[in-house]
Amino acid sequence: MRDYFSYQASEDWDQEREEEEYRKLVFKHFASLQGAVLDYYGADDAEHEFRVDGIIFKVLEDPNDGYRSCLGVIEYGDQSSAIFFRNPIAKIRIETYEDLTREEDSWGNSACQGYRFVDVQTGHVWLEFGTDNTDDYYPFFVFRHTPDTSQEYRE
Repeated sequence: MRDYFSYQASEDWDQEREEEEYRKLVFKHFASLQGAVLDYYGADDAEHEFRVDGIIFKVLEDPNDGYRSCLGVIEYGDQSSAIFFRNPIAKIRIETYEDLTREEDSWGNSACQGYRFVDVQTGHVWLEFGTDNTDDYYPFFVFRHTPDTSQEYRE
């Protein structure tokens, strides 16, 4: 799986170095899920958290310089206040994506890149997170959960 994380989530460089190995292990676990069919329990846009196969992941933004941001790190959300469905709402597959709505720039950046959770039965994109470089000068972090309104859910 291609890695789109910057591995930065704050401006405290010493703290970032201490947590670097932990975050690489979490990414390795997340990357190992690519291609597998997983139970999806939903996502919380406000907290940037999602639950797959009973595990809660939290995606953190890299604040970059205050004007720009990008996809920072992924962690386990053991202290989550998010609310997820008790039962899976879909079977998904994790995919990487690069939305080339414009030509790649001279540094090789595409307009938008990151990860998608795609419903294996319907093709619906439940969750998308990554970095949007559409503006070039002001890239920004993206975390979008899109419910499938064609289905009815019961707990």
